Amino acid sequence: MNSIEINSNVVNGVLKRNRTRIQDAIKCFEGKEITITIKRKRKTRSNNQNAYYWSVLVPLMVHGVKNEWGEIWSNEKAHEFFKMHFLFYEKINELTGEVLKLPKSTTENTTVEMEEYHGQIREFLKEWFAIDAPLPNEEIKLNL
Repeated sequence: MNSIEINSNVVNGVLKRNRTRIQDAIKCFEGKEITITIKRKRKTRSNNQNAYYWSVLVPLMVHGVKNEWGEIWSNEKAHEFFKMHFLFYEKINELTGEVLKLPKSTTENTTVEMEEYHGQIREFLKEWFAIDAPLPNEEIKLNL
């Protein structure tokens, strides 16, 4: 077992849920060195955000690449392109100072981070392909 994730909430400095589960989880690591991380729970990207991404933004990229660059891209290739350019974190080699850009998964995004990602993609589509990507709740017909 590498990690255990247990949700709780704090009221007046006291854990109000899952205290026993947390204690049991700690016992699972008896004799081992562990790291305990406490962070605020955030909502991960929504199903609607994911649907908008895959049904609007990714197809617009595929369309733009075909029309402007004459290349045929799959949805997956467009997705990987977006991740490489807009959804990454940097890892620095402390010995050499070399910086690596490592892609994140959209599943790791909060709802706010996912909307920021979508905004970067909409800007890219506008700048590179003159495509005005609709906002998530806009009702328009795309002629691809």
